[in-house]
Amino acid sequence: VSRQDFKAAVEAILNARRVYILGVRSTAPLANFLGYYLRQMLESVQVVTTSGTSAVFEQIIGADERDAVIAFSFPRYSTSTAQGAQYCRGKGAKVIGITDSISSPLGRNCEHVLLAKSDMISLVDSLTAPMSIVNALIVAIAARCERSLEKKFAELERVWEKYNVYEKQVDL
Repeated sequence: VSRQDFKAAVEAILNARRVYILGVRSTAPLANFLGYYLRQMLESVQVVTTSGTSAVFEQIIGADERDAVIAFSFPRYSTSTAQGAQYCRGKGAKVIGITDSISSPLGRNCEHVLLAKSDMISLVDSLTAPMSIVNALIVAIAARCERSLEKKFAELERVWEKYNVYEKQVDL
């Protein structure tokens, strides 16, 4: 991954009014994982994992130049992801693609491309490399938001404790 593209992607995400995360079919777990953590750090995050092109457009229709879009696509490339990225870029949004090639259908529609291989060994896609990029994005954004997150997570810890959200660890 290019350091320059990675830093630019982090800046685009941090400066966005709203962040859309687009991952359909086999990339939906990547989008959901990233969305889970970004929702903890940022005010407005929308995860789009629906496979239908019409439903994708219904969820990204509000994207504009104040927004960032993070999209995932690997072979077999999803038409709805590439078209959604193209639409958002046309509306002025900063589009960050996590894909295997700058010339992939998604890569051609992105301002920033973070490259990751996703080899298909059998019928199962390997998402190890893309997940590493997702983890790196989460860590980089959390590091930049550290001060504001301290207060939020302290409050969350109190809420989790009060409402027994998590089980107590038992020493064996």
